[in-house]
Amino acid sequence: MDSAAFFALAASFSWVLSQLFGHKPALYYGSLHFNRLRMIVASFLLVVMIMLNGNSWELAPSEWKWIIISGIVGIGLGDLFLFIAMERLGPRRTGVLFAINAPLAAFLAWLTLKEELTFLIIFAIVIGFLGIALAVVYGSPKTNIHDWEVTKPPLWLGVSAGLLAALGQAAGVLFLRPVMEQGADPLQTSLIRVVAAGVFLWAMLIFEKDKPKIWKIPPLSVSWHVVANGFFGLSFGLALFLKALETGQVAKVSMLVAISPVLMLPFVWFQTKKMPVLGAWLGAILVVFSSWIIIL
Repeated sequence: MDSAAFFALAASFSWVLSQLFGHKPALYYGSLHFNRLRMIVASFLLVVMIMLNGNSWELAPSEWKWIIISGIVGIGLGDLFLFIAMERLGPRRTGVLFAINAPLAAFLAWLTLKEELTFLIIFAIVIGFLGIALAVVYGSPKTNIHDWEVTKPPLWLGVSAGLLAALGQAAGVLFLRPVMEQGADPLQTSLIRVVAAGVFLWAMLIFEKDKPKIWKIPPLSVSWHVVANGFFGLSFGLALFLKALETGQVAKVSMLVAISPVLMLPFVWFQTKKMPVLGAWLGAILVVFSSWIIIL
């Protein structure tokens, strides 16, 4: 396994934890304000991580433009739509919609960055996406539905939000790839992306008629979920993902990260106390097989 594959898989696992920790605060605050708060948490954590890392500031001003655009599109808009979908569909169903960012990123990278798409990579992407769909769509029993499985009508709204989240993630990766190829520091790049997304989301307060209760103190059970989500999603997890992009092709990295819905199944099993059905495990086997093809 090369380093890009290792970091991509680690980022995938970290993002699973992020999505699970994000479900409760997204319901409590609403998607938009929850995303604002997690940007603050993540920015603070990234500053601490950069200071502990001890590296001097390396990013040139000429690189900032693409990083900022990537942050607004991939995190600001992408994560906003992601948690709107999660509010309406739950974490498991949202996962399969978000996983479409892998083939989207691969196609866009081929279209704009001229990255090679061999038949083997295309085959692996197709097999992996089918596996993810199986694992998520058939990931739990149809009776005694847990809160994580409840959907809010209209269904098209949740599905549309999930697809827009995937498109935002794919486009964000595309803007970022040339910068990471030049050896940009993953932690510093993550900080700029998160701050850019945070400024964008907080600026949206100007246009909101019903202002959220910004200084409302939440229960401790919600607060620590916000912190955990910020760490696993936008600090540690994002840094791992950018590290993978330094040497890995967009198609390969995106596909490996997209297995997170399959990694989520054991957590869903633990939380709901119900073993996922056969289709979920068949999907997991397909995804592992596709990942094996990509890694080799």
